[in-house]
Amino acid sequence: MISAKKIRTLKPRVQLRRAADVFHEAAASDPGKEYLDEILSIVLSSDLVCDEDEDKIRWFYEKGDSLSFEDIYYHILTILGDAPADWDARDEEGRIDWSRREVREHYLFLDHLRSPYNVGAVFRNAEAFGVKGISIAPGTASPEHPRAVRTSRSTVEGITWDVKEISSIPDDMPVFALELGGEDIDDFRFPERGLCIIGSEEDGISREARERAEASLGLVSIRQYGAKGSINVASAAAIMLYKWMEAEKDS
Repeated sequence: MISAKKIRTLKPRVQLRRAADVFHEAAASDPGKEYLDEILSIVLSSDLVCDEDEDKIRWFYEKGDSLSFEDIYYHILTILGDAPADWDARDEEGRIDWSRREVREHYLFLDHLRSPYNVGAVFRNAEAFGVKGISIAPGTASPEHPRAVRTSRSTVEGITWDVKEISSIPDDMPVFALELGGEDIDDFRFPERGLCIIGSEEDGISREARERAEASLGLVSIRQYGAKGSINVASAAAIMLYKWMEAEKDS
């Protein structure tokens, strides 16, 4: 196995990847507790590992069995956004083949989403349901934030995105917004080509975004049946994107 001293000389992401490999190998053969303790210290000292991850990795390590070492391996890969999935479309070198995406002229505008987790989750949903591109308003959490990349499962690499003001959306682009108080999603006529504005977790869409949507295709809402007044923004986006894709298939 690679020495702990050698791992410490590597770049942060490579450090974690090699440390993950050590735990993967340790699930099949025992390299010794002293060596694993040192590898664990490398993992826990990484800036890429948050407090929640640190607690989980410690818990796995304290169990000390082969299955727990495998759990550490997969958890580190998840932190890096490299967790393998057999159903991903991959090229001959094992990388995700984004060229195999089935895309439509569907676009999103993220209007001041503050949570990197939600931004990453929206990107993952958008990749699954054929979105061609995403624009984010200044003040929205960056898709390059480590938590956004991790939550997106690397889909931030597969969708073109940029940062722009709502006023920069072309005049000929049909626009609607996912927002409370709009037309029921089952009755809404989704455009073949268009852009959907998704607002912040707390405040919804901005005044400028609402005005732009109402001057075009309007607002669309998801009918709910619970006591809470809204659902998570990424969950709402997933429902809307599925309906949009299905509407085009049925047209």
